[in-house]
Amino acid sequence: VTNLMEVVNWIVPLTVVCGLQIGVGLRLASKGIRDVQKLPWGGGYDCIGVAIGCALLSMFWLRDNENGMAKKKREQRTDNEDFNSGGCERGLSGTVANSTTASSDGDDNTMEMGKLSNNQRLDTAAAVQSPSQSHNQPTSSVCSRIFQRLCCCLNPFPKTPHPVGIYLFLLGSLFAAITLATAGPDSGYDLPLRFFGAPVIINAMKDVTAIHWRQGFLQGTLPQLPLTTLNSVISVCCLAHNLYPKKRDPTLVSKDRTDSVVTRREVSVSVGLMNLLLCPLGSMPNCHGAGGLAGQHRFGARHGTSVVLLGMCKVFLAVFFGASALTLLDALPVAVLGIMLVIAGLELVGTGVGMLFDCVAKEKEQKRKLAEEMEAASAGEVAVEVNGKAVLRKNALISMVTAGVIVALQKTHYGAISGWVVHMVYGDGVRQFVSWVKERRRRGRDE
Repeated sequence: VTNLMEVVNWIVPLTVVCGLQIGVGLRLASKGIRDVQKLPWGGGYDCIGVAIGCALLSMFWLRDNENGMAKKKREQRTDNEDFNSGGCERGLSGTVANSTTASSDGDDNTMEMGKLSNNQRLDTAAAVQSPSQSHNQPTSSVCSRIFQRLCCCLNPFPKTPHPVGIYLFLLGSLFAAITLATAGPDSGYDLPLRFFGAPVIINAMKDVTAIHWRQGFLQGTLPQLPLTTLNSVISVCCLAHNLYPKKRDPTLVSKDRTDSVVTRREVSVSVGLMNLLLCPLGSMPNCHGAGGLAGQHRFGARHGTSVVLLGMCKVFLAVFFGASALTLLDALPVAVLGIMLVIAGLELVGTGVGMLFDCVAKEKEQKRKLAEEMEAASAGEVAVEVNGKAVLRKNALISMVTAGVIVALQKTHYGAISGWVVHMVYGDGVRQFVSWVKERRRRGRDE
């Protein structure tokens, strides 16, 4: 409503946002590695050996599949060519039929030629495919499709990316089921599992006092505000802008905005409504994290349907297994969860690095155009060159300082402040601010 999010986005440069994504991604990956490090090397389902196996399988599933995608494009091209050729044959047959109707001298000959060609095609098709083959073809095709579905995780060149998240979740669920089925009375799990037994909605505001409001504001809202603003709004919009280029709004792209897929205003309103409506009913605070979006995208999610199905599964688990939901979640092996956390973190790091190179390329292009304008204004007397290495070094330093402080201090807002200071002192922050002030003064005089 107040449009303050756009002000924050204007103050925080895009290189700092890249550093935020790199730093948060490294934190997630390091957290997963530390969790796996605490496990024993063997002796059960939850061990370092299983984690290494999941990591190797994930690397196999997450490979860049150029051969499979090329094969899919070739099949689509072949289908289009077959369709076009079939249309041409139908058009040719229609032309022949029309010509036979219109002509008066060669009606019999033309009709006989048409019958002969049709009979030839039918005889050829009957000779190629025998009755036994036509009877067995549906069964064999169904069996082959079922076999392909069951062994899809072993296909080295799939036509679509592997849903790695589903594979790892099913593997973890299998280990969890075995663990709970073989657990004894002294295992520490709350067994047997119970249906229902836990309230879905509670009145969380019943015993809240003014002291609680003050503590929540000072100890919860203020420390969380920079993290939510930077990582859950600005970084999420930039990440969606880079991950889904086909879904960008052309009107926002023309304005050179980095939130053309989902705007910062929409994400801010969404986060606010989730917490205002659900927290009084007993919900935990919620936000749209860049790490979650990167993980879901890397694990195979490409449409909003995946998030809807995930929400339905969570609602089902909360309603029907409310009393034993924590038991089911505790039984999931840390070896699998740690690898999933590492994959999500590294995906966020890769996206941040890619965005950093895009920033460098964009700034180099801007400097090149400015150099051409200066050369044109001086009639070629002044030659201005763009130092690409200097541009890369400057932007990389801002991002790396931001990421390094986040990883070292485990505080996202400290990293953002450090990166902003480096941008103002070492980067072009002061120059951009002076140019903005001069532009504002010029507009004021013109008005």
